[in-house]
Amino acid sequence: MLQGLIAQSNLDREAIQQALAGGAKETQARITSVGERLVVIDAAQKQIEELKTQVVDLVAILGSNQSRGAFGEVRLEQIVEDVLPADLYEFQATLSNRSRVDCLIRFGEKGGDLAVDSKFPLESYRALLAATDDTARQLADRQFKVDVKKHVDDISSKYLVKGETRDLALMFIPAESIYGELMEHYSDLIDYASKRRVYFTSPNTLHGWLTNLKSVYIDARIAEQARLIQTEVGKLLDDVGRLDGRVEALEDHFAKAQKDVDEIRTSTKKIVRGGERIRNAEIGDGEAAPPGIGS
Repeated sequence: MLQGLIAQSNLDREAIQQALAGGAKETQARITSVGERLVVIDAAQKQIEELKTQVVDLVAILGSNQSRGAFGEVRLEQIVEDVLPADLYEFQATLSNRSRVDCLIRFGEKGGDLAVDSKFPLESYRALLAATDDTARQLADRQFKVDVKKHVDDISSKYLVKGETRDLALMFIPAESIYGELMEHYSDLIDYASKRRVYFTSPNTLHGWLTNLKSVYIDARIAEQARLIQTEVGKLLDDVGRLDGRVEALEDHFAKAQKDVDEIRTSTKKIVRGGERIRNAEIGDGEAAPPGIGS
């Protein structure tokens, strides 16, 4: 009986040890899982802090008129430089009317340059977003339209130069949110701008437009090189034609010279044959000598 109790005690002890071991493993697994989650949470918090810093910096930039303009210009320059070759654009270009445009995209043809302006009425847009009641919203909406129209008028009057630029210009809006708001809720502003040959563009739409322009530019360069090759081949054929004419004339000259040589050779052969006959002729002793000259 004592042995049975001891055996049972051993079994109970083993069961307890197994249970403790299993519990320890599960506890360790949970601790590991918690640790992994803490790492993920810590990384997410760092990203949030970085994003907060970026937002604060962006707000600081956009809060100043001068900084806001610089931000728009920098964003525009980044997109243009990322897509187009350097010979297709010029930043801060001065037109013949002394107006300075943020970016002038060159098409390589007279009157084909395209002006892009990077400023936008952010202050009035922020006032529109900050409006807390219908009255304030209506006032802010009215002011926003006034500011946008004024900017459109400035672009149209300054950057559409006959014989120098295209009869349209782009108003670059560096914030997709403002561009989306215009497209969705301000069709009247879009119509107003289009009638004055000014078109709104955002970072995404400008990037796509410039990509298409680059494709057209590459096709045009290929066609230009093909035309150059055709021109040079034409010149080469002309040179070969002139050379062929000279060879033909030289060939005729040689043929005539050969004919003269052949005729001379024929004459010399006749003379040689006559001389040989005279030399080989037998003259007898009793024969009278040929009569002398004048006899």
